[in-house]
Amino acid sequence: MRTSAAALAAALLGVLALPLSGAQARTAAPPAVEAPPMGWNSRTLGCSVSETSVRQAADAMAGLSQAGYRYVIIDDCWLAPQRTSGALAAHPTRFPSGIKALADHLHGRGLKLGLALSAGTKACAGGGPGSYGNEAADGALLATWGVDYLKYDWCNIPTADFPGKTSRDIAETLYPRMRQAIGDSMVFAMNNEDGNSVPWLWGGQLATTWRTNVVNRPIADSYSTMLGIWETNSLRADHARAGSWADPDLIQAGRGGMTEAEYRSQFTLWAVGAAPLILQADPGKAPASIVANPKVIAVDQDRLGAMGRLVQSDGWYHVISKPLENGDRAIVLFNESDRQATISVKGSRLKLPAAPRYRVEDLWTGAVSSTTGDLAASVPAHGSVMYRVGPGGQKDPSLALFELDPAAVLGDDRPSVFEPGLEREVVARVVDVGRTGRLGEARVTLAVPEGWQARRTGEASWAVTAPAGAQQAEHTLTATAVLATRTLEAASVATVAHAPGPGRSYLSDLPWLRSTSHWGPVERDQNVGGQGQGDGTPLTIEGVVHAKGLGTHARADIEFYTAGRCTTVEFQAGIDDSAGAAGSVDFEVWADGGRVAHSGVLTGAQPAKKVTASVEGATFVRLVAANGGDNVFSDHADFADATITCT
Repeated sequence: MRTSAAALAAALLGVLALPLSGAQARTAAPPAVEAPPMGWNSRTLGCSVSETSVRQAADAMAGLSQAGYRYVIIDDCWLAPQRTSGALAAHPTRFPSGIKALADHLHGRGLKLGLALSAGTKACAGGGPGSYGNEAADGALLATWGVDYLKYDWCNIPTADFPGKTSRDIAETLYPRMRQAIGDSMVFAMNNEDGNSVPWLWGGQLATTWRTNVVNRPIADSYSTMLGIWETNSLRADHARAGSWADPDLIQAGRGGMTEAEYRSQFTLWAVGAAPLILQADPGKAPASIVANPKVIAVDQDRLGAMGRLVQSDGWYHVISKPLENGDRAIVLFNESDRQATISVKGSRLKLPAAPRYRVEDLWTGAVSSTTGDLAASVPAHGSVMYRVGPGGQKDPSLALFELDPAAVLGDDRPSVFEPGLEREVVARVVDVGRTGRLGEARVTLAVPEGWQARRTGEASWAVTAPAGAQQAEHTLTATAVLATRTLEAASVATVAHAPGPGRSYLSDLPWLRSTSHWGPVERDQNVGGQGQGDGTPLTIEGVVHAKGLGTHARADIEFYTAGRCTTVEFQAGIDDSAGAAGSVDFEVWADGGRVAHSGVLTGAQPAKKVTASVEGATFVRLVAANGGDNVFSDHADFADATITCT
């Protein structure tokens, strides 16, 4: 389970309460911008960017421009290596026609041009000059070129020129210079991701947008990275406002590193957070079904400009509420966990306007229903539901919750496990969440994958069996509920898994349900080498070679399905010799929800230590390599000779 955003907020309370500096009060307000900017950024192209590729991206944005995407932003590598007669110049081979010609071309297509510059002595990438000491001239030049958007980065800052000054002091000196230089007609995207400069405390006084990452690291196309950035961004709601928005970085949809549900969640979370919607993928590859949803975009672009706030969160399941200009509320139910889950919230938490009944529109499916105030939905793993809620709905059907195979315990984030050939009960449930008396009776049916069997045991329950001999894999069960007014659908992920057979087995010979490793994948019978699979060498701890075992790099987590039929886990714990004498790891064994054994912190200078753990009765067993408290550079953690004994 992740730390909740509420807990993070408490942890950072001291930082958020820092007093505003005098420089903030002296800074002019940012120019009037009606809504968070929308567009495309060339970051993925790196220094292969050119005026040709930018024009091609602009062509691909033609369809998206109808949805509000306007800004074409060149992120570094557009600059010539040196200034010309003291002035910035475009790279002669990448942009031979110059920046003004490119701006004119984009303007002729109804688009706008953005450029990146650095507040330091050099650009962040591409080798061009920074704007330090040249802010007035550079800002004036951008204006003459017709640039509409400046992404002002925080690279190569000459901190030696500011003795005794903090990162915040320096940023509050340099950023206002450029804000004044470009005037009020240009979007100013303040991109100082250095958390030490706490831009959220003062950026609202001069920037159209201000980056909320706490390290100088661009967003990666992965669910875990997106999630961490969203959590950090959520802490900035007290500082964002119309005209100056928190910026959690680029939209990743279309790049291929996340699932459709995860991309939809990012877009939903950014929209309810009133964040800039700037695409990183080729505009032609960004899925229009996600990035061009007009009703979700309308929430992001709402003229009230408010950032959504968490109104309920327990670390896995989150409810966010955003006020809209017409008095409605955008409500997001976000399931951070790995299992489909029901998220519900009382109307009293949502700060809805007083009304006897409310109209509820699902902005992703278009379904309209009504409620007396409460909301609930069965939300897919890593998925989100986005509602627009406002007074009305007198003629709409009651909001209904349709669940399939709900978790028996709140917080269980694993998909349901089916052993081949063994029956397992699956239930469905329809609940009148809206409580308007308009639900009616439901007729529920279940569909299972080919080769599976489902034997009805009740009106909405079945004994489900995966085929004997089925391989370990994930499958989808689907259910349909037919009501008098509409038809509802629900789905659940089912994992076919094999428990270890009787006797003693090497864990490296068994399939696991899931695994993570900080550096490279978990390896079987070899240590972690590079970042590829199977590129390690024999497991070796203080000169002793082990033929069997699991090679990992802390922090690592490997989970096995044991079905309550196993008793003991044993292994030799140690830092692999490939790390030398460095590294520090605590080797742990978890049975279901509790830690049942651990090695204590071991270093690369110590021999292997035997760990024995009782796992009797556990359905799931996890091996965890936890960092010993320092950096993780050398934490090559070996679970050598790892075995499990089962009945």
